[in-house]
Amino acid sequence: MEELIKKIVSMAVQDLRQHNQGAIVEVIKKSEFSLEWLDHDNWNGGIDTYKLVFYLKYSDYTKIIDLKKLYEDAIMNSIDSFYKDERNIIACVEIAAKIDQFVDWAAIAPKENKDSVIALINAEKDTLIKAGTGVLQIRDVKVNNEYKAKHAYLVSLLKQLGLEPVHAYNDLWDWYNDYNLRELKTYQSRRVFIKDIFEPLLNTIQNSEESALQLISYEPTGWEKVDDGIARLKEVLTEANETADFQSVGMYGRELLITLAQTVFDKEKHPSPDGTDIGKADSKRMLEAYIHYCLHKRSKEREIKFAKSSIDFSNELTHNRTATQMDAELCYNAVLSTVHIIKVLNKFND
Repeated sequence: MEELIKKIVSMAVQDLRQHNQGAIVEVIKKSEFSLEWLDHDNWNGGIDTYKLVFYLKYSDYTKIIDLKKLYEDAIMNSIDSFYKDERNIIACVEIAAKIDQFVDWAAIAPKENKDSVIALINAEKDTLIKAGTGVLQIRDVKVNNEYKAKHAYLVSLLKQLGLEPVHAYNDLWDWYNDYNLRELKTYQSRRVFIKDIFEPLLNTIQNSEESALQLISYEPTGWEKVDDGIARLKEVLTEANETADFQSVGMYGRELLITLAQTVFDKEKHPSPDGTDIGKADSKRMLEAYIHYCLHKRSKEREIKFAKSSIDFSNELTHNRTATQMDAELCYNAVLSTVHIIKVLNKFND
């Protein structure tokens, strides 16, 4: 029956394509399909009734949900036009969302992404294999401490992604005790065991979809309020889908730049170049004074203009009633770039 269903779906694709139903064809091609038994009737030697289900990834399913019934009817009508088996009846067609593990990439962007998480997982897998095959010495405190730190970080990332760690080896001795308990007496058996426990996690991450939103990398500054503000700004941006949300990115960006300015500005140490008394919320003058102090022996116009432009960008976006996703992303990147510039200046002038 499986081969027959593949042929039936293939013919439906051909029929729909000939009738200019390209959108429905694309839905079928993106899906995984299965024939699900519904009922059996003993009449006339036996009749089985089935439902043909097309499973789509949730992200694809949500795009067609308003047209779902229309698409289902079109596929069913197409099948009815050529399939005439009176003993194995396809009674209906359903388009459904595929139940799958959601990986929340927005929770760790922009610092980490799919490639970097996979690299961290593979590095931990390799470390455990090396520790289990004598390449690494578990008794080496430095080696064990390095593993513990990296493992704790990986576990925290997985939790943010909505995933669970695949083992409980918080240090290399836990792994040593476990492979002895399991009587994994050969190096080969330990290699296979570690590869097997990591494989489902790696498959889940490989098959997950990252957000289409691409954000520049952000290295935490160590300034708690600034780093918290960036995290909140990122959260607002990743959840934004309408004008008011995009405007909010500007508002949070403006407040973050005020926080940044207040963090580095010292009224006594960083006087205004024109002698103006700088207010506590005047981010432009605070940052200008700070940049002027840090670069007092060299040209500083570019840095000052950039910081001021970021502030203007945020202010204008806050009040822009036609704000778009592009505006919001540009604002976010401008704010982050300003934070990075100020952090570099602070590094060499602290």
